[in-house]
Amino acid sequence: MDRAQLNDTIAASATPPGTSGVALIRLSGPASKAVAAAIFRPQSPRFPAADAMPGYTCAPGWIVDPLSAAPEPLDQVVLTHFSAPHSFTGEDVYEITCHGGTAVRQAILDLLFGLGVQPAGPGEFTRRAFLNGKLDLAQAEAVMDLITATAGKRAQAAARQLQGRLSGEIRAIRAELYNLLARLELALEYPDHEDSHDAQADLSGSLAAVMTQVASLAASFRQGRLLSEGFTVVIVGRPNAGKSSLLNTLAGFDRAIVTPVAGTTRDTVEEQVDIGGIPVRLIDTAGLRETSDLVERIGVDRARSAILEADLILWLISPPDDWTGDLSQLDMSRLDKELDELRDLAEKTEALLLVAGKEDLAASAPLREWLANELPDLPLVPFSAQTREGLPAIRQAIVDRYNRAGNAQADEALVTSSRHKACLDKTLFSLEAAALELERGDLLDLVAALVRSALDNLAEITGDLVSETLIETIFNRFCVGK
Repeated sequence: MDRAQLNDTIAASATPPGTSGVALIRLSGPASKAVAAAIFRPQSPRFPAADAMPGYTCAPGWIVDPLSAAPEPLDQVVLTHFSAPHSFTGEDVYEITCHGGTAVRQAILDLLFGLGVQPAGPGEFTRRAFLNGKLDLAQAEAVMDLITATAGKRAQAAARQLQGRLSGEIRAIRAELYNLLARLELALEYPDHEDSHDAQADLSGSLAAVMTQVASLAASFRQGRLLSEGFTVVIVGRPNAGKSSLLNTLAGFDRAIVTPVAGTTRDTVEEQVDIGGIPVRLIDTAGLRETSDLVERIGVDRARSAILEADLILWLISPPDDWTGDLSQLDMSRLDKELDELRDLAEKTEALLLVAGKEDLAASAPLREWLANELPDLPLVPFSAQTREGLPAIRQAIVDRYNRAGNAQADEALVTSSRHKACLDKTLFSLEAAALELERGDLLDLVAALVRSALDNLAEITGDLVSETLIETIFNRFCVGK
């Protein structure tokens, strides 16, 4: 086998470490056919040797060490061949489906590396797909987003991006800008070719239309960010209001410690959950109260900081467990202070839901009705961790709040990457500057330069114009084997 081809042929396990029923080892590169033929023995004459397998076919057989004097089988496997250029990487690819034991998997990898195949780096298979024109950069990034997606809508957005929805939008915008640039160049080359006033109006209209497209795509990041970073829901209230019980109920398991002792939670407790397909970051906070305890005071400060960063605040107010329903039994000065905090917060954000807790208590209704009267403009949901009353309404409030950020449809492109958003912002900045210069009407060469700058910024999204440093940064966050 040619040493240069071996140095450019890579292998890695595409399944994570640990024991499993089966594991998958990928082999890609110019020497992959020769290497596969050397180590694979078909199970019977019915099946072809590795180098005779057509693309997109499988064959059962055994992996053996071809350098051994008396080759012993390492494992019984299924070998799949994807022939160049119609493979994921654009190269000849063989996938070895072996048994999932750690020793078996490592023995096959050691055999490949011993024959001169190189260990694949993070994301190297996808990098080759990008470099060989099988994917653009936005699609390549979607591969890792799809792997790491923890909720349904995040996976759907990544799948649409992998399918090319975002790239298609970007290329359509670039086509419009290239058309605009050609007309600008014509106007620069032949200033008397057509009426300058009509030409300028036509160019201004075309530029405004493209700016609207770019702005709309950039605005989708309001919703896309919530998918990539997680929709943050912060649960706040006084000590022993039942905040940890609410978190546990939303999470579906006992994540936070629940006791009758006030002040059990002294720091933020976080959990990632899927609610209606949305990746939600639930944060349980320390009870809000004045305290001389240093640790609890730090927890209260962190709770107030979390409120400022929340996409939705669930403010929980509950009656004490032994309450008889008489409002005079409550500490009304403390309750009035809490309502003042709620009113102040409601003036600053609409992302606030009042939750009346412990709804399973027989005497809970008077407090809930009093809260509804005192805060008539604030949405209120009764909730019980015991009966799960109110849980569907709280989950729906989370989905509704996410939808208000944009509610992108299934066939629409959605910007979920801060890198893509930054490129779109720079594009819009260049186009706005170009529109201003076009309105002035005396520096068409500057307008053309600004349109070229916008085209370059869009090309960074798809990778048509991108630095090696950025490529390294993007693919280094991939897992090995993908």
